[in-house]
Amino acid sequence: MSKRIPLLEEVLKYQKEKNLILSMPGNKSGIGFLRDDIGKEFVNNMGFLDITEVDPLDNLHCPEGIIKEAQDLLAKTYGSKKAYFVVNGSTAGNLASIFDAFNEGYEVLVERNCHKSIYNGLILRKLKVRYIEPVIHENKGLFLPPTEKEIYKALEGCNNPKGIILTYPNYFGIGYKVFDILRKLKEKGLTIIIDGAHGAHYGISGKLPKSIVKYADYIVLSAHKTLPSLTQGSYLLVNNDNNIDFYLKSFMTTSPSYLIMSSLDYSRYYLDIYGEEDYDRLIDLANKWSVKINKLNKVSVLKEEDLPMGYNLDLSRYIFTLPKGYSGHKLLDYLRSMKIQCEMSFDGGVVLILSPFNNEEDFEKIYNSINKLNLSSLRDNQYQNYYNIIPKKVLEPYEVFDKSFEYVDIDESIGKISKEALIPYPPGIPLICGGEIISIEVIEIIKGYIKNNKSVIGLYNNLINKKTFDFLIIL
Repeated sequence: MSKRIPLLEEVLKYQKEKNLILSMPGNKSGIGFLRDDIGKEFVNNMGFLDITEVDPLDNLHCPEGIIKEAQDLLAKTYGSKKAYFVVNGSTAGNLASIFDAFNEGYEVLVERNCHKSIYNGLILRKLKVRYIEPVIHENKGLFLPPTEKEIYKALEGCNNPKGIILTYPNYFGIGYKVFDILRKLKEKGLTIIIDGAHGAHYGISGKLPKSIVKYADYIVLSAHKTLPSLTQGSYLLVNNDNNIDFYLKSFMTTSPSYLIMSSLDYSRYYLDIYGEEDYDRLIDLANKWSVKINKLNKVSVLKEEDLPMGYNLDLSRYIFTLPKGYSGHKLLDYLRSMKIQCEMSFDGGVVLILSPFNNEEDFEKIYNSINKLNLSSLRDNQYQNYYNIIPKKVLEPYEVFDKSFEYVDIDESIGKISKEALIPYPPGIPLICGGEIISIEVIEIIKGYIKNNKSVIGLYNNLINKKTFDFLIIL
């Protein structure tokens, strides 16, 4: 019998490296709980606070006491009618929202670059999908949220739309100012779901983008991404619902972690007591050091003025971009060697999730690492362009889910119907979704990713999962 404990051993080893954590979680591996005495008490006793539903600790699935009080305080903080703790991550919140908002067969507009949990919800709920085209910032190598133009173009192609699912902000901390659009869509009777996973801190400071809470029916926030919460801790905010309590209970464990719930309560408290002051300070620091970093002329820190009109930017994270011909993946590896953990890389740069718990010394470490960078070591001519296409859909994603299928070589897949999504990562935008026809353009992009040793989710040893109903191709 093995005497190894591989996962635990590696996690402990990683912690001993003492890396500067500029990735998730928002608690920055526990540092976020050290803001005050009650946070310190929580983190110092964490191993002893794992408990179950015993008196007087209430019950998440039927809150009547302290959990209800905590959720009521959460609703007050964000200005929503209802608020819920979610211990399964934002995935559970997204699924519950989709099931509560839409009945089977409803037609729904969906942002193309949404999270995979949204796609899963579309399949499980058997919804008809109208995709909203992605927007690409060619110069910076970033994907952007759809604008009014793309949203209304998708709307015009609908027969009887019942709702819309959008992401605000995206992984890069970029959001389109959709507030007026959402107001108009509400007037048309559309139900609005917002996957706000990366925006749990929005609105707490005037230096951050505006909160979207009051403009939507369902808003899902990953507290663990940017706030001092434990991983899997999320919020579901609701302004108009049918049976959300039932669906949330259905998609969430009946054995909720009191550690996660307690951290969610602390995150709300943190926002109320310290949020505005701390985020103002953080953004001032970030702005000051971004000027210094840009003067090094090695990487460029993305600024809101770099974006097209109508977009906003989360200034509490850094997006380092590189000139064409240089690799963001190599930059991530370099920063890791300097004991700086980035959140993610893309062909043209990296994403750093900053935190109110970062101090002057942390920014100095970032600066010094970039100053020492030999830019020529990041050269890479295998640059993969982003794409802005939506293939022809002949079947809904749910219609292909349980159909027979076979694997074929990518060169033999042209004209076939894909059974599942093909998602190059990064950027994580589905190149093709289940029920769509595989075109030669799609294949060329996939081959580009293979050539550049990039991952394509849904591709197995150069084989594509396709439906065997070949005659449907003519549709």
